[in-house]
Amino acid sequence: MKKLLLLVFAFATTMAAQAQVGFGLRVGANYSDFRGDNAPENTDRIFGAHAGLTANIPVSADNFFSVQPEALFSMKGAKGTDDLRLYYVDIPVLARVNTGLLYFEAGPQLSVNVGDNVDNDAIIQPDYRRTGLGYVAGLGIGTPLGVSVGVRYNSDISKLFDEGDAEVYNDVFMLTLGYAFGSR
Repeated sequence: MKKLLLLVFAFATTMAAQAQVGFGLRVGANYSDFRGDNAPENTDRIFGAHAGLTANIPVSADNFFSVQPEALFSMKGAKGTDDLRLYYVDIPVLARVNTGLLYFEAGPQLSVNVGDNVDNDAIIQPDYRRTGLGYVAGLGIGTPLGVSVGVRYNSDISKLFDEGDAEVYNDVFMLTLGYAFGSR
């Protein structure tokens, strides 16, 4: 058993030493609304933005498979009779498959609500859930120069509100532009 653990540790250490973790920036546009059984019916999607930092950790020697954690400031919400904008720090951890220029990514996301803005002062501020879980799926094109362009869909698994039975979730389409430092 000790030999097996030593072998696994040696293999993991070798792979980690060979893996070159890449870091980068990501910016883009969000197109969001609410979904769910109790979501307001007369809302429209609104545009927001996202920006943040990424890391790419190769898991396979040929970089076919990697893990990509990110930290993004992200604006979400919906437009009804009033604009409702929600501000989050999103932390997705994505499994990424790189097939030449094309990549596919999917994984869980932790969202931390850091603020909101309602355009009508007469509206009573609901009790938004401070943290939530969700999922992300997307695809894109990455160049050898480190520039990437992608599209993503992300949505919540956790309800938007802390109290009550209202089943309302964020529903976001993203267009994203990335840059990986140190690419050739």
